[in-house]
Amino acid sequence: MTPLPLADRYARFRDAVFSGIEETRLPGFAEPLTELDLQSLWFAGAFGSEFTSTEGKAVRITDCGTWNSGPGPDFTGCAISVDDQMLHGDIELDPDARDWERHQHGANADYDRVVLHLFFDAPQERFYTRTSQHREITQVVLSSAMLASDAKPNRGLAAARLGRCATPLHEMEAARVQSIIESAAQYRLELKSKRLHRCVAAQGREEAVYQALARALGYSSNQQPFVLLSQRLPLKRLLKTDAPSREALLFGVSGFLEVMRSDDTEPETRAYLRQLWSQWWKVRNDCLRWLEERQLPRWKLKTIRPGNHPQRRVGALAAMLNVWPQVVAPLADATRWSQAAWRETLLALTHDFWSTHYTLLANPAAKPLALIGETRVQEMLANVAYPLLVPERTRLWAEYLELPALLDNQKVRRAVQRLFGDDPRGKDFTKKLHHQQGLLQIYEDFCLEDDSACANCPFPERLKEWS
Repeated sequence: MTPLPLADRYARFRDAVFSGIEETRLPGFAEPLTELDLQSLWFAGAFGSEFTSTEGKAVRITDCGTWNSGPGPDFTGCAISVDDQMLHGDIELDPDARDWERHQHGANADYDRVVLHLFFDAPQERFYTRTSQHREITQVVLSSAMLASDAKPNRGLAAARLGRCATPLHEMEAARVQSIIESAAQYRLELKSKRLHRCVAAQGREEAVYQALARALGYSSNQQPFVLLSQRLPLKRLLKTDAPSREALLFGVSGFLEVMRSDDTEPETRAYLRQLWSQWWKVRNDCLRWLEERQLPRWKLKTIRPGNHPQRRVGALAAMLNVWPQVVAPLADATRWSQAAWRETLLALTHDFWSTHYTLLANPAAKPLALIGETRVQEMLANVAYPLLVPERTRLWAEYLELPALLDNQKVRRAVQRLFGDDPRGKDFTKKLHHQQGLLQIYEDFCLEDDSACANCPFPERLKEWS
């Protein structure tokens, strides 16, 4: 693949900023975690709510309070119970117990309201946590063994605020700001490309494209279930069978047929379910192990808009596979790529049932529904087509730069608030897809890697070096 020059420039800038900075490796954790990662796990309740203090007292968390993004204790306005005595105040979380004194919290009156000190590592000798008024603070030692099995850090829980980088960014001319955002966007595209091409090398191009498109159909909440579905039913298997059998396999392995009662559905839906079951019962025994061991995709259905319901998305995947040659041909060779033709193929997809239904339990819609809309096509362009093709034909980068922005989302808003605040230019750098992608990459690389409440982040000072 051809190296992308802007991506390389941003990578060298990013690596120079973080050269010499060591990651924190804590006892019991396989991977290094930042303090922000640990805070996000705590705030999500991943460590539980009941503990035993270093003095053997029962500690129960009744209110985690507010995650503080500024100076001072990590969590404010908390409520805890220590041996049934209710305490109201703040909570401080440190990787090491000695950080309390290293950071001079004991002499800082801002920490006088702390009622609980959490840490993961401590010296062998007894260590006491005291305020500037010499009040002893209850201590709890956390460990990886307390974590829920599916716990993952989610730094996005932290509230956005104006960062120190907003001042130098405000003083930079628009062309320089555009330059760094565009370079970060290309770097992000290259990261996606490397992941996708590793899948291509392992499984073949068509299989990798099929899995990536299935993932994109999952929206934000159901990407992993769609990946599992596509892995359980690889492309080669699905293309060997006819369309009705292929669709029955998709809905059967997704688990939607097993939980659907025909009596709960409308007449039109019952006819569709009979059609699916007439094919599914023939192959159901081949998939019995997954059904019996409950190894089916775990769909997230709460707060899902009807148009994004996974049942409808599975129907869209079936429709896509019915015209698979037209879908995959433009992605098979970068020299044959036509964005307009590929977009038209996806937008024109129809289905006898799913073009008029949101779910298996919904009444028919008043008018036809697009199986894959403009927003979903944009997602597929951003996460599948261009990551696959740009490194193979770099002139497509210019085409990528013209893609309009995706729908606004919380992550983008948070990044804009941190980097630009009320600067009106912030809106100017969210109009294109690459603007959003570049801002997200900068936010993830710097804002989310900084656990000093912005005070020690090297990004603002290094901005002056970007020409």
